Amino acid sequence: MVSFTFLYPYWLIALLPLLMILPWLAKKKHKQGLIAPHLAEKLGLSAKTQTRAALPALGILWTLAVIALAGPSWQKSPIPAFSLSGARVLVMDMSRSMYADDIVPNRLSQARFKALDLLPGWKEGSTGLVTYAADGYIVSPLTKDSSTLANLIPHLSPEIMPIQGSNAAAGIQEAINLLKQAGHQQGDIILITDGLSQKESRDSKQLLGENQYRLSVLGVGTTDGAPIRLPDGTLLTNSNGKTVIDKLEVAPLRELARATGGIFQLSQPTDFDIEALIKATEKPVSNNNNDASKELEEHINGGFWLLIPIALLALLGFRRGVVIAAVLVLTPVDHAFAASWSSPFTNSDGLGYELFEQENFTEAAGQFSSPQWRGAAQYKAGDYQGAIETLSPLTDEQSQYNLANAYAQSGDLDQAESLYQSILEKNPEHQDAKKNLSLVQALKQQQEKQQQEKQQQEKQQQENQQQEQSQQQDGQQQNDQQQEQSGDNSDSDQSQDQNQSNPSQPQGQQSQGDPQNGQQKNDQQSEQAQSQSNDDQNSELNQQQGQTSGEQQQSEEQSPAQSAQAENNNGDQGDDNNANAVTNPQGQETQESVTASDPVLKKLEQVPNDTSALIRAQLILQAREKQAPEATDNSW
Repeated sequence: MVSFTFLYPYWLIALLPLLMILPWLAKKKHKQGLIAPHLAEKLGLSAKTQTRAALPALGILWTLAVIALAGPSWQKSPIPAFSLSGARVLVMDMSRSMYADDIVPNRLSQARFKALDLLPGWKEGSTGLVTYAADGYIVSPLTKDSSTLANLIPHLSPEIMPIQGSNAAAGIQEAINLLKQAGHQQGDIILITDGLSQKESRDSKQLLGENQYRLSVLGVGTTDGAPIRLPDGTLLTNSNGKTVIDKLEVAPLRELARATGGIFQLSQPTDFDIEALIKATEKPVSNNNNDASKELEEHINGGFWLLIPIALLALLGFRRGVVIAAVLVLTPVDHAFAASWSSPFTNSDGLGYELFEQENFTEAAGQFSSPQWRGAAQYKAGDYQGAIETLSPLTDEQSQYNLANAYAQSGDLDQAESLYQSILEKNPEHQDAKKNLSLVQALKQQQEKQQQEKQQQEKQQQENQQQEQSQQQDGQQQNDQQQEQSGDNSDSDQSQDQNQSNPSQPQGQQSQGDPQNGQQKNDQQSEQAQSQSNDDQNSELNQQQGQTSGEQQQSEEQSPAQSAQAENNNGDQGDDNNANAVTNPQGQETQESVTASDPVLKKLEQVPNDTSALIRAQLILQAREKQAPEATDNSW
C-alpha cells in the first residue's frame, strides 16, 4: 500500500505568506501608473496582460517550491541495519604446556602480556574472557570495562584449573555460548594458545563451521619447543618417565584461522602481532546476507521531481541570453576527465605501492602482483610464513636477503644463517647481511647454551629423583625387617609366658583345661593390649601436661602482672555479662559469642583477599554444574 507523507511538513507554513501577497498584487494592478491606460494601449504596452500572466506564474512557482521543500514521499526503500559496536571473546590456553620456557620468561607470562596489550586496542564493543584446560570455563562475561579483564588476566594460571588437560574446542564452545547469550550472531574469537592436537583442530573447525564467528589465533612458543618446568621446579614427564618437550605446530593454527576468515600471528618481541590482531578484530564482522528482520524502511524524498517544473517557470522570468550565460558560468568543471586518463597507467603494483607507503601492508600484499614486493609486504605485515612461501622461488639477492630475514623472524635460525652465508659468498660487501648473520649466530649460541643448561638441570633432577627413590626403597626394606623382627619377638614372648603360666599342672589336667587355658590366653592378650594402649595414652597425656605446664611457667615468668590482671578481668566477667544482659538490648554480645563459637564464621573471617583463589572457586562451581569432560590426548 502506497503511503503518502511529507518528510518536512513545517515547510508548508510558507504557503501562508502567499495567501497575503497575491491579493495585494491583484489590488495593485488597478492603480494608475505614469502613462494613462488608453495611451499605453495606443503605444502597445500591455502592462495589464503582463501582470495577469505574472501573478499565476508566481503563485504556482511559490507553491511548487514549498511542496518540494516539504519533502513529499510516496515510496520506501529498505536499508540494512548495522551495529557499529562488535563483540569479541578472548580465549586463553591454561594447560600445563604453557609453563614451557622456550620464550623468556615462559609461555604463560608472554600470553598474559599479549592479552593485556590487546585490551586497550579494543575501544568499541564488548569483550569477554574464557580459559580452558581439559574443559572450558567463563572467567568474565561480555563487558565494556576493559579494566575488569586487566585485573583478572594476571591471576590466570594452570594451577587454578579444576581439571588438567588441553581441549581448545571446549574453550571455543564457551566463547560461542557467551556471544549467543548476548544476542550476537556474529563476532570475533581470539585464541591465545601454544598449539592444538589433531582432535582439537578437527573439533574446533566443526564448531566454527556451524556458526558465523571469526577466529583469530596468536601462537605462543617456538617450533623447537622446550621442557615444561612446573612451579615446584620439576620437569613434567609422561607415563614412561621421559621429559616432555612441547613444540608449537604452526600449520594447524594457521589453517584454522584462515578457514573462518581470521588471521594467525606468531608471538613476537615487537608489537606487530598485537597491531595486526587489533586491526583485524576491532570492527564487527560484516555480513552481506542480512536477514529481513535486520532491515529498516526509509522514505524516499520525491521533492526533487518538482525541480523540473520549477526550473522551467524560472526561465520565463529572465531575458534571452541571460540563462545561457548563467549556465556557462555556473556549470562546475569536471576534473574526473584528467583522472580517467591516468587510471589506465596505474596497475595493481602501483596501487600496492601506494598502500605500502601508507603502511597498510596487509592490503598491499593482496594488491602486488610482483612476488618481490608481495613478499616484502607480507614480511612487514608480520606474516613471516607467507613471506617465506612467496620469496622461496626467487633467486635474486634482495629476495634472498628478505627470505633470510623471514626465516630469522619465524625462529628458523639455521636456515637464516645458511642464506646469509650464501649471500655473503656472492657479495662480501653486503653489510646488512653481515650484521644479521652475527646476530643470528649469537642467538644460536645463546639457545645452545640454554639447552645445555636445561639438559644439565634435567640430569641433576633425574639423579636426585633416583637417589630419593633408592633412599625410599632402602627405608621401606628397613621398616619391613624391623616389623618382621618385632613380630618374631612378640611370638617368642607369648610362647614363653604361656609355658611359665602353669608349670606344675599334670598333663591330664592340662588336657582337660585346654578350653579354659585358651580363654585365659585370650584374656591375657586383651589385658596386655589394654594396658599397652593405656600406657600410650598416659604417655601422651603426660607429654601434653608437660607442654602446658611449660607454657604456663613461661607465661608466669614473663608477665606476672598480666596474670593478675587476667584474674581481675575473669572475676569481673560475671558482673559484666549480667549487666550486658540488661543494658544491651541490641544483642551485640550474643553476636560476638556466636562468632567466637561458630568455626564456619571464623573461617569466613580468615578468608584472604586472593584473586586467584576466588577465580579457582568460580571455575570449580562451573565444573560441578557440567558433566565430566572426555579424556584429552595428553594431560598437558
